[in-house]
Amino acid sequence: MGGPTVKCEVNTCTHWIPSNVCGAENIDILTEEEGASPGAAEQTECKTFAQRQGLTSMLRSMDNVNWGGMVQGVLSPDRNVTPSVTCTVDSCAFWEDGNRCNADEIFVSGQNANQCEETNCHTFQAKG
Repeated sequence: MGGPTVKCEVNTCTHWIPSNVCGAENIDILTEEEGASPGAAEQTECKTFAQRQGLTSMLRSMDNVNWGGMVQGVLSPDRNVTPSVTCTVDSCAFWEDGNRCNADEIFVSGQNANQCEETNCHTFQAKG
């Protein structure tokens, strides 16, 4: 599946890998307020965020690890380790049917976040 490359600066997430790589198998981008139609990136969030709080939090998030991508990244360093993206933000210009993102790359911000509401999809562009 050819989805967007994901760059993520959320260094407090269990899926974050140095160099702003996301190690999750799939990430979910949603609106911060259910049922709302965001008009700005700050009204979106990465619902996959899981705060890194030691070994227990790392173990709890292991069901959503991109193991295949990790192996390919080790064997072929020029290959991107990137998750698939599910996006329910239908007010975004990059949203497409099936809750998919058609951007080439997305940037998830929220350095030092403590909860998913402190993360944002900074690739968001309002339809219009």
